[in-house]
Amino acid sequence: MDSNAKFRNRLIITDKEIEENIENYSKYFSESYLEKFCEYILNPIRKVWYRAEFIGFDSLPERNNPNSPLIYANNHSGMAFPWDAIIFISQIADRKYPQRNSIRALISPMLTKFPYMCPFMIDSLWWKAGCINANLLNFETGMKLNQSNLLIFPEGIEGIGKGFDKRYQLQKFRTSFIRMSIRYKSDVIPFYTINGEFNNPLAYNFKPLTNMVRKIGMPFFPLGPVIFLAIFQPWIFYVSLPSKLTFVMGKPIKVYDMVEKKSYEEYSQKDLKLVAEKIQEIMQKELLDYQKVYGKKFYDIKGLLKAMCKNFRVFFRFFPAFWPLVMTYFDVNFDSKNAKDSLKFSLKKCLKTIWKRPIVLAMYLPIFGWLIIWLRNAYLMKKREKQK
Repeated sequence: MDSNAKFRNRLIITDKEIEENIENYSKYFSESYLEKFCEYILNPIRKVWYRAEFIGFDSLPERNNPNSPLIYANNHSGMAFPWDAIIFISQIADRKYPQRNSIRALISPMLTKFPYMCPFMIDSLWWKAGCINANLLNFETGMKLNQSNLLIFPEGIEGIGKGFDKRYQLQKFRTSFIRMSIRYKSDVIPFYTINGEFNNPLAYNFKPLTNMVRKIGMPFFPLGPVIFLAIFQPWIFYVSLPSKLTFVMGKPIKVYDMVEKKSYEEYSQKDLKLVAEKIQEIMQKELLDYQKVYGKKFYDIKGLLKAMCKNFRVFFRFFPAFWPLVMTYFDVNFDSKNAKDSLKFSLKKCLKTIWKRPIVLAMYLPIFGWLIIWLRNAYLMKKREKQK
C-alpha cells in the first residue's frame, strides 16, 4: 500500500466509531459547571487581571452550512498555561449563546493525560469546562453531532511554546481543520489573540530541554525568570503576568473553495499541507496587522491598577496567589442543584476544601510542594491505569 493510500485510510472515521465515541465526547462536560465557573472564577480574572477586550464579537458569524459547526481557529502563544484560550472560552460561555453558537475547544491531550497539567491539580477541570482532546475522532464526532461550534489551535503545542524570540510568528499549521472544513463544507473563522506573548516574557524554548520534559508530560519548559520563581511557589507555574489580552475577529475562510473539486478521500497529505500553508500566510498577515493596532500597550499598568482598585472587594478572586484556593473551593463545593448557596463562603467549607483536597496547600510550599504534587500526579496516573 502506497503512502497516499495509507494516509487516506487514516482519514476515514466510520459512523460506528463516531456513535461509540459520543458518550466519551460528552462524558464530563457540564454546562451548569462552566456557567458558574465563569461567573464566580473566570469573570473577575478576565475583567481585572487580563482586562480582556473583544473586537468584532458583537455578533458571532452565522453558520454557512446549517448542517455543520463553524471551525474557529486561533493563534496560540504565551509560554505559559493557555490563558489565552481559557479567557476566550469564558467570554463566549458568559454570553450564554444558544448551544449552536457556543464553542467547545479541542486541546492537546497532554493537558488531560497528566493530572498536574490540570490547573492547580483540579482533576478533569478541562473536560468539565467543555474541552475535548484534540484527535481526529473527537474532531469528526463534534462535526457530525452539529451541536456547538469548535475551536482549534492550528499550531498545536508548538504555538504556545514557541518562545518569546518568535512572538507573533505563526508556527507550522496542522491539517486536521483543513480536512474537516473540506469534508463538511464549513467555514473557518480565524480570530487573533494580541499580547498573549507577554503572559510570560523573556521565556524561551530550549529544544533539548523540551524533549526531555515531554517524557514527564510537560509540553515545553519555559526557560526564563518566572519558571525559577515557580520553584519556590508552585502556583506560579499555573498563572501568568497580567497582559492586556485583546481578541480580534478575522474574516471567514472558505477552505473548500481553495482546493480542486474532488471527493474527500482523494485529497493527499500534500494537498492539505499546501492549503494549510496558504491559510497560515493569510492569518500571519492579519495577525501582524492587528498587532500593530492593538499591541502597543501589552500590560497597560495604569488600566490594571484602576481595575484592581475598582474591584478591590473581590481581590481574592482576581489576584493570582488566591487562584488555587478559590478554584479548588469552587470545585469541591459546587452543587448544580443549588449553585448559589453551595458557593457561599464559609469557614466550614474552607476546612472541607482543604480536608478533601490537601494538595492545594502544596501550591504554597517552597520546593517541597513540588515533591507532593509529583507524588500526587504519580498516584492518580497509576489509579487511571488500573481503571482502564
